[in-house]
Amino acid sequence: MMKKIKVMHFVSGLGNDGVTQVIKNYTSRLNQSYNIENIIVYQHHADRSKIDELQKIGDKLYEIPYKSKHPFANLYETCKIIKKEKPDIVHAHMSLLSFYPLFVAKLLGIKVRIAHAHIAQDNVNPKLVKIFKRLTLLFANHYLACGELAGKYLFNGKKFDVLYNAIDQDKFKFNLQKRKGLREKLGINKNTIILGTLGRLTEQKNQLFLIDIFNKFNKENPNSKLIIVGVGELESQIKKKIKSLQCSKNIQLISGTKDPASYYCMFDYFLLPSLYEGLPVSAVEAQASGVNTILSDNIDKDVKYNSNVIFVPINNGEKPWLDAIKKLEFNKRVNFNKDNNYNIDLQYHKLYQIYNKLIKLVDCKI
Repeated sequence: MMKKIKVMHFVSGLGNDGVTQVIKNYTSRLNQSYNIENIIVYQHHADRSKIDELQKIGDKLYEIPYKSKHPFANLYETCKIIKKEKPDIVHAHMSLLSFYPLFVAKLLGIKVRIAHAHIAQDNVNPKLVKIFKRLTLLFANHYLACGELAGKYLFNGKKFDVLYNAIDQDKFKFNLQKRKGLREKLGINKNTIILGTLGRLTEQKNQLFLIDIFNKFNKENPNSKLIIVGVGELESQIKKKIKSLQCSKNIQLISGTKDPASYYCMFDYFLLPSLYEGLPVSAVEAQASGVNTILSDNIDKDVKYNSNVIFVPINNGEKPWLDAIKKLEFNKRVNFNKDNNYNIDLQYHKLYQIYNKLIKLVDCKI
């Protein structure tokens, strides 16, 4: 029997975000199929339901102090946990800040240290970006990215592997009963055109611009609604903007959901006008439902695996987004070939092979 591989994942937080979902999708299958132990170390934004879900699939969890408020306590607890668990691999999912746990891992002699890029643009003070990239390259000895853009952004020409943000595509398959059921629950007519989005209410996701898009769309299409699903720091600002518009009765803010699949089924158009992304899981999920998908052109084009996807710039106002909606046929669902990079049942084996290969390389050098 092969020796159990112990992997310690470091994340900034656990919540309704793409990184948490990617880790859950991969570790749930790795735990079932291989002799592996996944340990997740998180800092803030801990959603109790996500903790419960990860523990239920067999992941082991530790909470440590938030590094921005308690940098030394964060380092101390990181050191203590690595010493206690003695992982074979430290896998950091913190993009520009991955150097933090990787520094401790290198100091403690962990032979396999993976930096994982989940973004493709700066999300910290620009003055610090070059320093953080160099530190990450210094302390990691293997590089993963959610897509080509994210890898090229973070790793400065170094070789990296792409590990796609794969999902259980069957879970998000279009279901007419879910569509009808959620519309009835929310009091929405079957003929109403619904524009929707799912994601954290944050500047990155650009929901304020989405409201501007809908405001103009609704003037031409009075029988339409905008559904925004998510929680985050911009919630009060978004509510204030909705209240100020004449079409506010047709905009609904839903504070998160445990059933995103039903919302994709209910939507006629999924819009994601993000300012920056790595490779958004929500865009992958939306395509699995076959819904018309309109994305910011800041998003890696490799996210596309279905035919009804359009990329639109965010710096040319609302008109290109309205034009994109007109190009896509209302109430039409598109099927896709499941032999694609975003099918988790095909992709999780790849991550195990990467882990196994890296450990064998280390063993050969000893």
